[in-house]
Amino acid sequence: MSRTNQSTNSGSTNPASKFIEWDSTGGWKYYDKDKKENVSIPMETPFIVLDQLNTAKGWSDKKSSGIWSNEVRKISDQLTVRTKEGILAIGKWSEIKANPICEGAKFTKSVYAMAKIGSDYELVNFQFKGSSLTSWIELSDSVGGDSGLYGDKVFSCTEATEERKGSVKFKKPKFKLISSELSEAAAMLADSLDEALQKHLEAYLGQAKEEEPNEVSKPPVGAASVAEELEDLPF
Repeated sequence: MSRTNQSTNSGSTNPASKFIEWDSTGGWKYYDKDKKENVSIPMETPFIVLDQLNTAKGWSDKKSSGIWSNEVRKISDQLTVRTKEGILAIGKWSEIKANPICEGAKFTKSVYAMAKIGSDYELVNFQFKGSSLTSWIELSDSVGGDSGLYGDKVFSCTEATEERKGSVKFKKPKFKLISSELSEAAAMLADSLDEALQKHLEAYLGQAKEEEPNEVSKPPVGAASVAEELEDLPF
């Protein structure tokens, strides 16, 4: 499911301008390839959901490397899990999480969204795992399931609660529905961004079905274009 459910036959460059993760100290961060450092964005950054996929992310102590995989629609679809050394394992998530060689891999919800960052509206990707995944599932349950996340609903992380697991302290995001309405301009922009996203996903997921193993997500190139002439939108 997506915001617009558009289907096209070409386009493969991921249009997301930023890949954003929750910082356990509180707030959001993304890796800036030009600056070669993590950049923080406000915890309260508002966004609307365009589409959701599933993937695996994490860290391998054994390989001293990040862990990543391709993105899939269904949790039962095949994942190809990799580190900097190459493929670790191929299989469904139920098989990946039970495989000792994949220790450190975490199920991750890949949520594409239109977010307001500063004064700009961007197509971004939130990567929810760990505490942020738990919070996202709680939000989904509160709105009647994943289908309730779509439409003209605007969400935000309104606070971060102090949590503890053993001796480790961390902050957990708390999501909230902050609006159920968009202006006509905002809705049109969201539809335009989702059309670009669906164009990419149809090509990407279609290619993955034809290849063995599935092709892994590549880093984004460039940013999604946002109409400069639009007036400030209502979130």
